[in-house]
Amino acid sequence: MIGQDRITATPLAMASVAATVADGRRRSPRLLADDRSVTGPPLPSSELAPLRSLMRGVITHGTGASALAGAAGDVIGKSGTAEFGAGDPPPTHAWFIAARGDLAVAVLVERGRSGGAVAAPLVARFLEAYGAG
Repeated sequence: MIGQDRITATPLAMASVAATVADGRRRSPRLLADDRSVTGPPLPSSELAPLRSLMRGVITHGTGASALAGAAGDVIGKSGTAEFGAGDPPPTHAWFIAARGDLAVAVLVERGRSGGAVAAPLVARFLEAYGAG
């Protein structure tokens, strides 16, 4: 969905990806309190457990570790670095999605160097400002 070159996913869509893994089922984002709540079927445990483990590993010893290893709660996350344009190396957009409890967040830094180095620290600051998990 995000891949290389043009950005074709919104941060809201990517936050929904993190929320789906955290919750175990897709829940459509609600922008207003009276918006209808829509949920999808549960993800199979054979898929959900590895996803959660891998995304937790990003926080404990992967690309998000330097920014988020000390974050309160059981944070899961995934970095992304999307190349676009010409150059050697090409310029990149930096992504990081994360979830903790019932909170999910996505950060996109256009023309950022890498998700783990640029976007993950912004997620860490957001989670710290939001409060304990």
